[in-house]
Amino acid sequence: MTTSGLFGDLFRDDAIAAEFSAPAFTRRMLAFEAAWTRALLSTGSVTQDDATAALQSIEAFDPSQTVTLAEGSNRDGLPVPALVKALRQGLADGPAHAIHSGATSQDVIDSAMALTLLAVTAKLATGLRSAISALDDLRDRFGDAPMQARTRMQVALPATVSLRLTAWQRPLADHLARLDTVSIEISKAQIGGPIGLRDRPEGQSDAVAAEVARLLGLTPAPVWHTDRSGPVAMGHWLTLVTGTAGKIGQDMALMAQQGVDELRLSGTGGSSAMPHKQNPILAESLVALARFIATQQAALAQAMIHEQERSGAAWSLEWLTLPAMCEATGAALRHLKTLLNSVDIMGE
Repeated sequence: MTTSGLFGDLFRDDAIAAEFSAPAFTRRMLAFEAAWTRALLSTGSVTQDDATAALQSIEAFDPSQTVTLAEGSNRDGLPVPALVKALRQGLADGPAHAIHSGATSQDVIDSAMALTLLAVTAKLATGLRSAISALDDLRDRFGDAPMQARTRMQVALPATVSLRLTAWQRPLADHLARLDTVSIEISKAQIGGPIGLRDRPEGQSDAVAAEVARLLGLTPAPVWHTDRSGPVAMGHWLTLVTGTAGKIGQDMALMAQQGVDELRLSGTGGSSAMPHKQNPILAESLVALARFIATQQAALAQAMIHEQERSGAAWSLEWLTLPAMCEATGAALRHLKTLLNSVDIMGE
């Protein structure tokens, strides 16, 4: 409902959603399969002729044609088996063996998700920098203006606007710095094989894993099939970012209240029943998005609980929550920049 267009762009972000689209994610799965074939070739596990034919099949697959993959997911619970079958179709045994042999579906999807999350964080980092810059501008314009400090929503002591702007900006800068650590967590290639032993191809498994990671631009790492620390860490970072944005939105909505009048915004929303009202729509959206993401993080944390060597239920929970959290964060940062840039007056 909220992404259908009925509510405009309040709760969606097309740029982030595009990173999770079927064609984009399929391209990243194909990148894994191509890297896997090249790694098999580099270790002598397959012949040059077989690898060439396999790579031609991978490169010929149209990532926008995902109907077959969707049907496969309905049957198998995920698209990789159907993808591998399509890539091997019509190939002789040698080239077919050069595709996916020794890998497993989770290797493909987790590595593709790592690539997706890195692309998403790059976009979100840009949004954070824009918000921080907008706060610098507000400090230059209104930082010395008087403002009444409030604690527990009651009048406290006289202050200046700079006090509140600093409280808004500092955590945003901290979140931006924290992204370096989060990026390390989410940039790990997943190479574990069927049950996480990483024992295929025999005698060459570590070399293949290292080469796949290098080709994809990911970090070599131990098998993390059942260790979901990276995705959950990403969700935690999204919760922090939007929590801060929501706090700013909440403060701005309170400052714009009639009777308080510490903030005047351009482009505020109207009411269908009360023409005199100017509703701080984007500020309210920031609060809603922050609360939404906080609740989704609770669900994402459940993905830590995998049964034995792999869980279909816990794993798929990530697909339901993390993309939605990323898109909501993109929307929140876009709204935050717009809202900060719409300030006409700030302070008493």
